Order: sequence, then structure tokens, then C-alpha cells
Amino acid sequence: MNPAASGKTMKIYLIYGERDSGKTNTCAKILKSLIALGASVNFYETFKWEGDFKTVTAFQGKTIGIYSPGDSKAQLQAAINMGKNKGCDILIATIRKNIAYKDVLEKCAARYPQEWMYIEKGNNENEMERIETRMALEMLNKIYTEIF
Repeated sequence: MNPAASGKTMKIYLIYGERDSGKTNTCAKILKSLIALGASVNFYETFKWEGDFKTVTAFQGKTIGIYSPGDSKAQLQAAINMGKNKGCDILIATIRKNIAYKDVLEKCAARYPQEWMYIEKGNNENEMERIETRMALEMLNKIYTEIF
């Protein structure tokens, strides 16, 4: 069944940050943590450019999508399409700072009910590992809040 036809809401979390600020690494940490907590990977694909990936996992009865490339509105739209097509309850996507993305989400909201938020992430080279870990933990906390 098409998730949109059933009125299913997909919650979208955006990891918003500057170029090379660790958005993809944060997505990888979230995926690694979900797997360690017992999530199963239903779909995983890498992109031809280094590091970026898209995946769909099953965790505690919820379908969670992660789409790490986010350098354009087109990539955000592709992330949303993947989430809807794969029946995701939760979608984690990235978007680069200074990309106007709000209109993409508003257009999708007209077709699909959804909730969204973003977490802005700085670009401090000295604290990159700590920032990525903190962001991953914050996102995992939000996922837990959605599930339990």
C-alpha cells in the first residue's frame, strides 16, 4: 500500500550544516548505532561519490530511512521520495547550509502529512568527532521518543 494513501505520517529530521561539517559521518554513526541496538538493514546503497549512502532499516516496528547526500534541493527531494516509496516512519536527511529547502518540504506536506525539524551543526574542525557523536546521540534520542 502507498504510505501516502494510508495517511501515514513520515517524520523528517534534517541534519543541517556547512560543507564538510560531518553531516554524512553523523548519518553513518546513527546507522551504526541503530544496527548495534538491533535494527535490521532492509536496503543499503552507496553513491558514486565518496562516503554518501542511502539506507532503510527496521527498528522496533518502525521503518527508518537515512539519506546522507544533501548538497541540493534535488537531493532533499530524492530523500523524501525514497522515504515515501520505502514506507518510512522516520527519515533522516541532510541539507547544506544556505540551501533553500523549506519550499521542498512544504510542497511535499501538501501531498503527504509530515512533521519536520532541523538541527544546525557547526564546522569546528577541533571538535568534529565530539560534535558528530553528540548529533548522532541527539538524533537517536529523537528516534527513541518517536518509538516509545
